Amino acid sequence: MGYSLDRLGWLQFEQLCTRLLELEGSVPGASWAGASDRCRAALIDAPLGPPLLTYAMPGPVLAHCAWVAPGGFATADSMVHQLAMERSEDLRAASSYLLLSNAEFDRPPALPAGTERVRVGVLGTHELGARIDARPELRQAMPSLLGLRALEELIEPTVERRSSLARDAARELATVFVPTRAHARALDVVAEHRFAVLTGPPEMGKTAIARMIALAQQTCGWEAHECTSPEAVFRAFDPRRAQVFIADDAFGSTEYRADAAEQWARAIERLLRSLDERHWLIWTSRPAPLRAALRRLHRERGAERFPAPAKVLVDASDLDIAEKTLILFRHAKAAQLPRRVRYAIRTRGPEIVANRHFTPERIRRLIARLRDGDDDVGRATERELTTATDAMASSFSALGREHRDLLVALLDTPPGPVPERELVAALRRHHDGSLSHQPAELVDRLTDHFLRVT
Repeated sequence: MGYSLDRLGWLQFEQLCTRLLELEGSVPGASWAGASDRCRAALIDAPLGPPLLTYAMPGPVLAHCAWVAPGGFATADSMVHQLAMERSEDLRAASSYLLLSNAEFDRPPALPAGTERVRVGVLGTHELGARIDARPELRQAMPSLLGLRALEELIEPTVERRSSLARDAARELATVFVPTRAHARALDVVAEHRFAVLTGPPEMGKTAIARMIALAQQTCGWEAHECTSPEAVFRAFDPRRAQVFIADDAFGSTEYRADAAEQWARAIERLLRSLDERHWLIWTSRPAPLRAALRRLHRERGAERFPAPAKVLVDASDLDIAEKTLILFRHAKAAQLPRRVRYAIRTRGPEIVANRHFTPERIRRLIARLRDGDDDVGRATERELTTATDAMASSFSALGREHRDLLVALLDTPPGPVPERELVAALRRHHDGSLSHQPAELVDRLTDHFLRVT
């Protein structure tokens, strides 16, 4: 079964073509020019050939990335006509012309008069799918590709059987996932250090990034395990097999457990000593205790074995407007919303996600709300910004009385950063009786999940 590249959209299709030619043609991403949704092309001085193509194309090669919208019925000839209008000088200078498209064509395109000498090649859906299957680096960089086809032929049955990755959740996520800068950095960090720590507030996509890295590694023959305790890692660990572990105290639970991260921090030295080029660990739990543990190891055991915290921390919340807008569009595309709602999403997308509180989880909930019948985009957006998610409500309910009173006390302080003295005074107004922990310790337990310490 091939890849349904139509579901990528023009922007991610362009990213696919760019990455593919970087990998198999050594074509820098900066070589491409033109409007992505109209005519994107690159003039390449060097020849192109295997493994990208089964034949040789003499240089210069004019590569043309042409996206066809579903139902657009564009022909190869019409694409070349558009290219000839916008890149006529490049077409005349080229010895070869390569069309990359999400469509399949009965015959190669006919080039304009005067360019009959130009060698013509086409990479359609079938040929691009074959290159995706052959290139693990493509699937790792763009795990959204894994939501476009059945994975049974890519993931070995024994790997699937031994893994504890939430398979259905990961594959469903792949259909809407956007490879962000944070995802790319996490992939680089874990490949270099065998260990990565995804930081940021809840609902910013930490678990999504970890699961997409793990799913892509499964297609490379790695087992993927989600573990809620260090003991679960050690039970599943097998030095004979390639394995990636996700350390997250939230799997299977919507309740925040402030002490769970300390369990991981206490085991961190043993965990890190177990890692190598075939065993990776991605931490998505509360990072404050981990940072302290890593600093201690780095200081006491040396930098040659244990990485400094700054080298392995990746801020998953570092999303720009373009990335959040693409996340919104991907969810909307997958939900098959009514035409009027899709138009409102398309025209108001950047405005919707500009609010810093509009997290990827709120984007998912907004699209679900619109899919379920609330077709007023403005009203649905306002509701998402003013309604706590289920995970937030459950996490707050699960807190002890002292922790909840501390959060309430923060509402009784001036806007902006709150000095510790003012926080303690507000806590005394809202908490009856004595405290079993110092305010600083209460703050530490809530940091990264409920609070940000500056």
